[in-house]
Amino acid sequence: MSNMLELLKQIYPLQLAPISSDTEKAFDIIKRQLPGEVELHEYPSGMEFNGWIVPQSWGIKKAEIRKNGKLIYDGTKHVLGVMSYSKSFTGDVSLDELKKHLTFRKDQPAAVGYHCDYFIKQWTADWGMSVPYNLYKKLQKGTYNVDLQTVFRDGRMKVLDCFLPGKSPETVILNAHSCHAGQANDGASGIAVGMELMNRLSKRKNKYSYRFIITAEHLGTVFYLSKIPKETLKTFKHGIFLEMLGNNNRLIVQKSLLGDNLIDKIAEHYVETYEKRGQTAPFRKVVGNDETVWEAAGYEVPMISVSRWPYKEYHTSLDDEKIISEKKLEESAAAIEEMLFILDTNCRMIRKFEGLIALSNPKYDLYMKPGTDPSIPETVPEEGRKFNYMMDFLPRYFDGKTTVLDIAVKHGLRYRSVYNYICKFKGKGLVEFV
Repeated sequence: MSNMLELLKQIYPLQLAPISSDTEKAFDIIKRQLPGEVELHEYPSGMEFNGWIVPQSWGIKKAEIRKNGKLIYDGTKHVLGVMSYSKSFTGDVSLDELKKHLTFRKDQPAAVGYHCDYFIKQWTADWGMSVPYNLYKKLQKGTYNVDLQTVFRDGRMKVLDCFLPGKSPETVILNAHSCHAGQANDGASGIAVGMELMNRLSKRKNKYSYRFIITAEHLGTVFYLSKIPKETLKTFKHGIFLEMLGNNNRLIVQKSLLGDNLIDKIAEHYVETYEKRGQTAPFRKVVGNDETVWEAAGYEVPMISVSRWPYKEYHTSLDDEKIISEKKLEESAAAIEEMLFILDTNCRMIRKFEGLIALSNPKYDLYMKPGTDPSIPETVPEEGRKFNYMMDFLPRYFDGKTTVLDIAVKHGLRYRSVYNYICKFKGKGLVEFV
């Protein structure tokens, strides 16, 4: 069993933000567990690009609401208790004024909600706290004393860039965000799965190179791509955004902007043939994240996202380790690993023979009865029949134009089953891969 769950438990309770001392701690933990070349890119507070601004480092010293001297709420008891990047405020306010500075989740009345607008839209920043709706609705008229002390300092926003070189400089991007405090599934699970994938990829020979980018949502990716050398940017060919991968729900793939790139076809094939309950959806019809940055004009990196959306605990204090299933983390890693296997091995074949091959002749031993292939369960006779039917077409597909994925999709078969079978033809000297 991997250590995905343990990593997740270490980082999600921290006071994560685009820049904070706890974000530094999280990066130190993550760096120690990543393979390959790990580089930290840094961008100073105040740096601007296309209207986006690198924020300052942010922290909380005190966050109390009192009435008649009695403590009503302490926003430091949970990392979501103060709106991220809230300003400071000390003074007496009426109930009506106080309510203007409180946020809550009516659908999860006992939970504290996650609020992140202020670090994305710094020009809207005010002071505020996140409270349970159960507390909010009990507040009575009167005067409240607020003592909210937050700390802002200039700092440097970091992007963690883990690189695994492959045979080709063409690169596949994995991306997860590191700025969601107190969110085990929305953020930390993507980091954990991405880390596991990079470790698995480091143990095999890959055609593609791989980069795992961990940074603040939108902001980190915006500045990373704005400063990356153009020569490096040109190598970015495919991408997968990782988040919300540990909850008990089916897998859902959101397609890239155009929706017809190779990574889209692979993901759609995986969902249709491997995931009984899985779904696919068009670009930005599931959730919205950094895929918009990667797909932006001038970059145009086809970026799908993989998640287990929706879940009721989203953006609340209930998004904790209790809703994370180690089994689902493993299934998520295995699913994306299989997609990457397809991407890495998909190829065209050129036939080195003419005429009909006697597949059952011991010289070739290539005839597969339904159920013979261990990847096709005997309890699924329809799969066996489809595979057996595909065998009659296969030699015509060795034309230097048709890919393994094309064959698997056309016949509704799992890619790996078709690939393994075609490898046997290669082993007999009947085809070569191009």
